[in-house]
Amino acid sequence: MDVETLKSKIDREWGYRRAEELRVRDLKNRTHEAWLDELPYVHYVHEPTGYLFEEAAALQKVLHDKGITFCFIGGVALQRWGEVRHTDDVDLTIFCELGNEPDVLTVLETYLESRIDDTRDMFLLGRMYLGRSPRGKQVDISIGFTPYEKRMMERAVDVDYGLDVPLRICSAVDLAVLKTVAGRLRDWGDLQRIIQRSGDAMDWDLVFGELEPLLSMAGREENLGRLRNMVAEES
Repeated sequence: MDVETLKSKIDREWGYRRAEELRVRDLKNRTHEAWLDELPYVHYVHEPTGYLFEEAAALQKVLHDKGITFCFIGGVALQRWGEVRHTDDVDLTIFCELGNEPDVLTVLETYLESRIDDTRDMFLLGRMYLGRSPRGKQVDISIGFTPYEKRMMERAVDVDYGLDVPLRICSAVDLAVLKTVAGRLRDWGDLQRIIQRSGDAMDWDLVFGELEPLLSMAGREENLGRLRNMVAEES
């Protein structure tokens, strides 16, 4: 598929919807045994298990070795920029220029097991790879290609998570942007903690500037006003 044809067929909302559908499906189909296995971490740890970060580090090495540009987002990044809380999956964004998808997909398929059947279509058109790590952790990868996502990669930072190597995570600015665009119930709770933790260090003008076109494209312009109100209330 040539680049222009690919660009015309991309539907990222399909990718995001598919990822959410899998989360809901897994929740509905969770067995009693799986629930019991996770229960101790919720009640006694209240934060990610150490090996979740080790899983992230192992994936990071694979991507680094192949020269793939990426950063962790979601729950892994939230531990640094928001409130430490339990998370049981690894979310990241890979930056992939249009036309380079086959090479990146090959790298992912050699390390991760896909959780869906239509992996290639979801990767090319939905711009998502929904996989599972060798130790069974869910890995949701957004396949970025836009100017905004390129800027997000440039702002990414290396953070010490107590491992042998730091993890490459998105900046606080971009975590706030991503959570506002997503706008799910838990995202607003996470945003409140990000606002409280960042204080005056956050460049909110940059956050708002990045959000305006993204929310317009997503048809969620009202989320910007909600975030502005939250920031004002905490200042």
